[in-house]
Amino acid sequence: MKQIIDLLNQSINNIKNQKLIVSVSGGIDSMALLHLLHAQKYQLIVVHFNHLKREQSVHEAEMVQTYCASNKIPFHYFTIDVEENGNFHHQAHVLRHHYLLDVAKETKSTYILTAHHLDDLLESILIKLTRGSNLLGYAGMQYIYEKNHIHYVKPFLYTSKETLIDYVKQEKIPFMQDESNEENAYLRNRYRHAVVPIMKQENSQLLESIKQYHEQVSDAFHFIRKTSITYIKDGFIHLDVYKTLDKSIQQDIVAYLLEKNMIDTTYEKIIDITQMLQSNAPNQSYRLNDKYVFIKAYDKANIEVFKSIEPEFFQLSIGKNKLKNVEFFTFLDDSSIITEEFTKLCYNELAFPLWIRHRLNGDILTYDYGHKKLKKLLIDKKIPMKKRNELWVLTDNNNQILWVQDLYLNKTLGTTKTLYFKSKGD
Repeated sequence: MKQIIDLLNQSINNIKNQKLIVSVSGGIDSMALLHLLHAQKYQLIVVHFNHLKREQSVHEAEMVQTYCASNKIPFHYFTIDVEENGNFHHQAHVLRHHYLLDVAKETKSTYILTAHHLDDLLESILIKLTRGSNLLGYAGMQYIYEKNHIHYVKPFLYTSKETLIDYVKQEKIPFMQDESNEENAYLRNRYRHAVVPIMKQENSQLLESIKQYHEQVSDAFHFIRKTSITYIKDGFIHLDVYKTLDKSIQQDIVAYLLEKNMIDTTYEKIIDITQMLQSNAPNQSYRLNDKYVFIKAYDKANIEVFKSIEPEFFQLSIGKNKLKNVEFFTFLDDSSIITEEFTKLCYNELAFPLWIRHRLNGDILTYDYGHKKLKKLLIDKKIPMKKRNELWVLTDNNNQILWVQDLYLNKTLGTTKTLYFKSKGD
């Protein structure tokens, strides 16, 4: 256990003066961690979760609370109520993390410790290999990492389950066995009971090999990640540079942006996005989930909040017309109150009323020399897709295009009459 404490002391600066939040279930692993940390006289704050799935859970909570009370350790208790028809493990993990952050905020702590051990690391790596992941995922759990100013630490990550069992017996530490760990309904348990024993038979030093694998892959990942981050400027990928990079850097840049936006990362998703970024098509998008979309627009790419595109039409009246949110379009026919900020449109005849709308497929612009599709103009001007979808188009009642925001004014309509207009931001 000395090696565990030595590594922990090296990993947490001024550890004796830090408040350490410890997630304690009441099982062998977490009770061993709690006991070991308490023996070092660290400042501990215990958090216990009851998932309301087993009658034994009440007794586990009582045991952990009793241990904390007898050792004068602050104790926080939460119930986790998850619907059965969902992904129980994922939903429970999200709720546990939420409550741990609440405790961290309340207690002004920046360290959260869990009792994941070397056998857990092996199982996590096997699961990632089965489901697919990126380099960080294949490395498995990390001993310590920081996110949003909170440090997540796994002091037992390089310690075997067998060592923890021996320690609990030796120190006579109270614990309760979670019988759900013996059920094969969950993938992790199936690996634990069926796959891992065979692997250990083939290699008596399997856990040491897994530790070495983890360290090598983690080192490679962190080296690549340091490089990847340097190529992201203000949240954007600059594609002229991106296309010259090594494939491993390209893929990790995508993975980093996904992780930063807390989007589930799979190898297939990373490859699909990487291929999109390498293609010659100037405007493309990749829907990531209900909330986010990966946008490629000419020489840049980034992740944006997804907005559904619905055609919007507004009939204009003289004066200020509210379009949506805080956008306005002002339409006047009296030149006595016109200022330089207004656009002047000359015409002989128009079909009133006028309309302001977003672009539509098939929109045609009229010039002295003939006609041109609005789509072609947008391509020629290299207008990103997002801006294309936000452009306002002014038409008469016959859908004749009079003006396109920032890009076009129809000068083929005659000169006998005049009207004036401006949009917010002109």
